[in-house]
Amino acid sequence: MSRRELTGWVFDVLPDTRGMTVWFRTDRGETVALSAPFHPSFVLAGRTLKETNLRTAAARWNCSLSRGEGTDFFSGKTIPAWTFTVARPTLLGPTVRKAEKAFGPEALFNADIAPEQQFAYATGLYPLSRAAIDCEGDGTIRSSRLLDSPWDVDAPLPPFSTVLLRMEGTGHPAHRRVRPLEFIADGVTHGLLWENGADFLRELMRLVERADPDLLVTEYGDDWLLPRLLALAGRLRVPFPLGRPRRTAADDPIRRARERSYLSYGRVVFLAAPHTLSGRWHVDARNSFLFGETGLPGLIELARLSGIPLQRVARTSPGTAISAMQVATALHRGILVPYKKREPEEFKSGIDLVVADKGGLTYIPRPGMHENVGELDFASMYPSLMDRYNISPETINCACCRPGRPVPEIGTHTCERRRGLVPDTIAPILAKRRLLKERQKEASDPEARDLFKKRQTALKWLLVVCFGFLGYRNARFGRIEAHEAVTAWGREKLLAAKEIAEREGFLFLHGLTDAIWVKRDGAPGEEYRRLGERITEETGMPIALEGIYRWIAFLPSKRNPSIAVPNRFAGVFANGEIKVRGVALRRSDTPLFIAALQRELLERMAKAGRLSELRAMLPELRGVVEEAVAELRGGRVPIEELAIVRRLSKAPDEYVANTAAAAVTRELCGRGIPLRPGSKIRYLLADGKGRAMGFLDGNEIPDFARYEAMLRETGEEFLGSL
Repeated sequence: MSRRELTGWVFDVLPDTRGMTVWFRTDRGETVALSAPFHPSFVLAGRTLKETNLRTAAARWNCSLSRGEGTDFFSGKTIPAWTFTVARPTLLGPTVRKAEKAFGPEALFNADIAPEQQFAYATGLYPLSRAAIDCEGDGTIRSSRLLDSPWDVDAPLPPFSTVLLRMEGTGHPAHRRVRPLEFIADGVTHGLLWENGADFLRELMRLVERADPDLLVTEYGDDWLLPRLLALAGRLRVPFPLGRPRRTAADDPIRRARERSYLSYGRVVFLAAPHTLSGRWHVDARNSFLFGETGLPGLIELARLSGIPLQRVARTSPGTAISAMQVATALHRGILVPYKKREPEEFKSGIDLVVADKGGLTYIPRPGMHENVGELDFASMYPSLMDRYNISPETINCACCRPGRPVPEIGTHTCERRRGLVPDTIAPILAKRRLLKERQKEASDPEARDLFKKRQTALKWLLVVCFGFLGYRNARFGRIEAHEAVTAWGREKLLAAKEIAEREGFLFLHGLTDAIWVKRDGAPGEEYRRLGERITEETGMPIALEGIYRWIAFLPSKRNPSIAVPNRFAGVFANGEIKVRGVALRRSDTPLFIAALQRELLERMAKAGRLSELRAMLPELRGVVEEAVAELRGGRVPIEELAIVRRLSKAPDEYVANTAAAAVTRELCGRGIPLRPGSKIRYLLADGKGRAMGFLDGNEIPDFARYEAMLRETGEEFLGSL
């Protein structure tokens, strides 16, 4: 059989009946399906296990067995370990469950690492890696050679074509009358009518084949559009292969997983059932937080670093990506990855809890408006502290170092002999993000600058969640004492920054976890930069000048106007850039029209150079509010721009109060629309009788009085401070 060598990029990796299907983008621009024989594995380890029992189990489960050693994560000691290798990827999950039942979860290690990630760790063929592949004529991979590193800042990538598939209009398509389907490619929109049935499906497939996109972006594709298209195709018996064709295809081109609801940072999130394609990426823009934050460049960055294929990383949280990177670090160091968290929180007295569990340091800001204010931010403060002070679950209160490196205030210490797994994982992320931010500043081309911004934003989210995972109750590499050590160091550094600023003659206005706001009348930008250099030098933590505000308003509490709220402010930097936090336009439940009013007010206010100029604009700004009220009363505002968005915190049948959201939930469920905890609903305040409507058909009449009250209240968020 003839052999050939291909050079290009790993486009996607999917498990199949033989091993793994590797979709490969060649230098010539072809996307071909290659086959890689691969057998995933898991480990049983511990000194109490008997090899005869393990060999009997391996024979019964049709696994090959090899004996070796591994390193226990917390103790660092070497323990005997047996690797079970399954015959094919589909057997990994069922075999792990049998092993858990037979030997207990405490004996399982490396047991819930997806086959795609195991393949990436074993072969080096991570998603979007550049490689040279030696393969047989039938596409079976014989060997491979990696040509880049995921840590390369300027790794070359091929161009990727994109198509957008969505329903005409805004909002969830199940919550309004059915409208035409829009297929958008190269700036051209094709409208397709569902009523055309089989011809509608054939025309859609013709458009897909002609465009041949690498990325199919949909809106509500996972929970509504693709299920509806598949159901229609099944009913009419029309072939509907949205993925790229394979010469030896035995797999379903559209793979479906389960939907789920989960709790994240106190908020219930609903993840619709993922629908992934073979040989082509599908990303539901409404079912992907990361795609919304970072776009395709950010997804590529995270897929390359984590080893998780792009379609899956698009539907996960940044925490899943950082967890995968920690697993890769552990495997590289020979550490056995626990199947489930097994390290309980240490006993603490009530006094210990009061001291240790304080979180980040927050000052109540000086309320009102201020001029010439400098904001200085510690760069990735918590991850940098974890790296600098070697904070990791296994390094906190280690037995090998007494006293070790003391943690301020809380009476614990970190190891000075063994480098922690968590710092080892995040150190290269910190370094790469610094480089990407430098490239972003240096880039003169707006497109290149945006590319670097999206990539470094993706890394920012990894760094944000790596701290949260330290204290997450189910994290395998988590421990609350490590989380407390990070916040203790953070309070120490922020307090030091405050004292240095005041010593240098600056008035301290506000401090929030990793940032401070200070002012000195008449101080130029250079003095603020020198202050940052002094804080960096004395604390050992890099702090940068975010900018100097022409003016900034620390907004008051709605309940007590004499007290400012730490995370509610609005200001304009010297370059005209606006920065706001905690106001209506930043909240996802604010109707678009009302958010637009607040945005227009801010844009006008941004033209003022001083507070005196800003206050002189008050009549003009109140006129903007009145114009918006007149537009609303005149019926010139589209219904979609008045919709209020809510996220369900529980199952629909658990709502008992007679609120607008509860009424809309009952209405939508009555129409047969499935809702889950974490689902979003949109509704209109209608007809002046306190009603709310969730299903919009274009005949609704808004409750103008209630929307006018919302407009005026939103305007007063800013104007009330002038």
